[in-house]
Amino acid sequence: MTINNNLNSMISSELQVNQMATNLAQVSNTVADPQLQEVTANLIDSIVGQIPEVISYEANAQSIKTQNAVSDMLLNIKS
Repeated sequence: MTINNNLNSMISSELQVNQMATNLAQVSNTVADPQLQEVTANLIDSIVGQIPEVISYEANAQSIKTQNAVSDMLLNIKS
């Protein structure tokens, strides 16, 4: 997983997280009776698969914040 500091990669990560959430919803809707619900491999894979995407999304957001702070500081130094 690479961390890119551009908006397109953040949008891509968001779409992947949304797809994984949809997969989780599908799994929960497949089993109608809550008493019969079991943890399946698909559910575990979907949950675990979201972890790197969320971390990547947060890292991208922090990278953009840092770049903005550096740009602001440089503008203050120039003026």
